[in-house]
Amino acid sequence: MRPSIRPVIGITSSMVIHNNIPSYNLHEKHIQSVIQAGGVPIIIPTGPEAMAEVWVSSCNGIILSSGEDIDPHSFGANPSPKIQNTNKKRDVTEIELVKYAQLQSKPILGLCRGVTMLNVALGGTVIQDIETSNPNAINHNQQAGRPEPTHYIQIDETSRLYQILDSLNIQVNSIHHQAINQLASNLKQVAVAPDGTIEAVEGVDKKSSMIMGVQWHPEEMASEDPTMQRLFDSFIRACKN
Repeated sequence: MRPSIRPVIGITSSMVIHNNIPSYNLHEKHIQSVIQAGGVPIIIPTGPEAMAEVWVSSCNGIILSSGEDIDPHSFGANPSPKIQNTNKKRDVTEIELVKYAQLQSKPILGLCRGVTMLNVALGGTVIQDIETSNPNAINHNQQAGRPEPTHYIQIDETSRLYQILDSLNIQVNSIHHQAINQLASNLKQVAVAPDGTIEAVEGVDKKSSMIMGVQWHPEEMASEDPTMQRLFDSFIRACKN
């Protein structure tokens, strides 16, 4: 009997200093969620632009993971006083990954930083600090445990996200201070927080490969909330196709 084909999923990573040694870092929950959904995860480091095409060719889908702030120069802006740690080289790598994933019709899923990076890669911009940009902002940087949901979002009933989660209102966790500002022309907003912050986007072309990004951390919630695991299940099914 021929073994079932398990799609290979490339997941981007952050650069950190561990024991005074530059190292790559990816939270384990990303890995667990992909494996649980039936995928085979591989970690993509920051690297030369020329490698992006090879990485995408080796994978059935790409996940843009969480991590640093996006460098303002990646979307043509000057840095806000509230900007935190950035990594321009990572931005460049992920922009190239998105470009080649589209050229090769490979699905893309952005998580937290990943949704803002997806937007930048497709021509959009970023709110560098929600609290200073929105006087009516709710708390998007929770002090509760990472898997704990802390605020509601409203989901568009016509969206793929609604089909996956089967709900118009859900609670999500929130561990970020940046968000989407000007939306890229080939993305559409499909979920929003009470203060107007964009919480999820999808590609406007329903006939193309799955392109989705969410501002929260479903990977942190998935082990305790089966609804969040459905995001990864749906993404892996798209990657099989």
